[in-house]
Amino acid sequence: MLNSLLFLVVSSIVFVEAGYYWRDYDGIVPKDAIVGGEDSNGDPIYIGQILYIDKLLVAKIYSYDRNAYYTWGIELSSRENIKILCSPYPERFKWVDTTKNGLHLLINAHLIKGGSEPAYTMYIGRAFHKGQTLVGRIRAGSTPNLNLGLYISVPGKEVIVDSFQILTYDANANVSERPEKCSTNLIFKS
Repeated sequence: MLNSLLFLVVSSIVFVEAGYYWRDYDGIVPKDAIVGGEDSNGDPIYIGQILYIDKLLVAKIYSYDRNAYYTWGIELSSRENIKILCSPYPERFKWVDTTKNGLHLLINAHLIKGGSEPAYTMYIGRAFHKGQTLVGRIRAGSTPNLNLGLYISVPGKEVIVDSFQILTYDANANVSERPEKCSTNLIFKS
């Protein structure tokens, strides 16, 4: 009982200090959800997280669709076991341009973990693709040669990108700053 209580207290402290959290997603986007990108109509794409078998994967969530979309070899979708990234401080998030080979250079940045998979850490990334800024998972290994890039879902398939933006959080950021758009110099063809 004491161990459980201690874990609960420690978890609560980390939760408060982080400034962001994952909420259960039931098909309705909460007001404090973090926008990660936008579709071709300019509508926001939110950052989701989904449990898939034994993995916790980054997903994209559209406000007009109850499904969360993610990849595992192909594009998949689900309405179950979904969370959505939220924060009262959206201005403290920053997208940083990087590559799969440059991840290890981001040592002074607080990278946002988006999930887990055996042997990899999952971070949240995005890239501009065919008129959309799409969020997905960055598979980062324990050494630079094991960094596999950004995995995004497009209808019917999975696309792997070597150059992308990674989501960071700065608890000391000026709260009057506004998040920037995805740079279009990260355009790629599939």
